[in-house]
Amino acid sequence: AVVSTQSTGALKFGEIGCFLSHFRIWEEVVAKNYQKILILEDDIRFDANFNSQLNDLTAEVEALSLDWDLIYLARKILQKSETFVPGSSRLVIPKYSYWTASYMLSNKGARKLLKQEPDKKMIAVDEYLPLMFDSHPNREWSAHYEPRDLIAYSVNPLLIEPQFYIGQEGYISDTETSTVILDRSRPASSSSEESKVEL
Repeated sequence: AVVSTQSTGALKFGEIGCFLSHFRIWEEVVAKNYQKILILEDDIRFDANFNSQLNDLTAEVEALSLDWDLIYLARKILQKSETFVPGSSRLVIPKYSYWTASYMLSNKGARKLLKQEPDKKMIAVDEYLPLMFDSHPNREWSAHYEPRDLIAYSVNPLLIEPQFYIGQEGYISDTETSTVILDRSRPASSSSEESKVEL
């Protein structure tokens, strides 16, 4: 794979590994024509009533005939005052968020994520998702990905959370504590020049 910096900030080995793990899943969704899947990272903790709440969520999505590409079950909410989906008691329209600990993804959503060829202009996956539903605050980054038409929702309250948070005993992160391999600190260039690292 080729990582193109496009002045989007430094990437760490763990962030690249995390991105590629999700990217390979999106590819498999399309290759095997799965219609919808649930993605779970390996460092999560389930809500006590997870199974029943997930069943209630999927029933509500079907009852509303909701057109969706991605539904977060876990995320770090960075902007408050999100709006509930009309007629829904458990789904909101997400604003800028972090984390990819768990989300539902449709076949259509996977195709939208792959169409951008994000492996050739890689950013952290938890930046890529909100960018693709056009809620990322960095408009310069957004300009590299068009269209940004992912239809995203989030369950509220969330059904999954990280096993540990930063600073807690036992906290380990492959993304936060790994080595930075790309220096993206230089100012943005007006040309199409990109720095690349072969993996």
